[in-house]
Amino acid sequence: MKKTLLILTLLLSGISFSQDAIILSKENANEKGITPLWPKCDKSRQGPVECFDSKLRRHILQNFEYPDAAMEDGLSGTVTVEFIINKKGKVEVLEVTGAHRYLQREAIRIIRAIPKMKPGKWGEKPIAVAYSVPITFRKPQ
Repeated sequence: MKKTLLILTLLLSGISFSQDAIILSKENANEKGITPLWPKCDKSRQGPVECFDSKLRRHILQNFEYPDAAMEDGLSGTVTVEFIINKKGKVEVLEVTGAHRYLQREAIRIIRAIPKMKPGKWGEKPIAVAYSVPITFRKPQ
């Protein structure tokens, strides 16, 4: 286990010197404590990771609108949105998969509406952190 961590650390440090853009996954960012900071999470009693997760869930629920065209066609399914919080704290959608394009468009709209935040950091250097979020659309009864 220690060997694996050492090799991973050496590889990551080599990458950080050879490339200007470092992107960590949510899991790696959480382990290192460098997750992006959602607005007002710095004043929360929760840790930054827990606060980020709860604010993201709330954001999705509050901004969710079932597309009219999808409702008319009886569409449902799960859309997975892969995105990053970039070095400036802004959202960039990388990839969207699953379900119908109407549902994909709505999922993209929701994710793009995430507010600007303090970016993740590697030491003092701001970095991009990648996330993957599944959003399930069930036709209202």
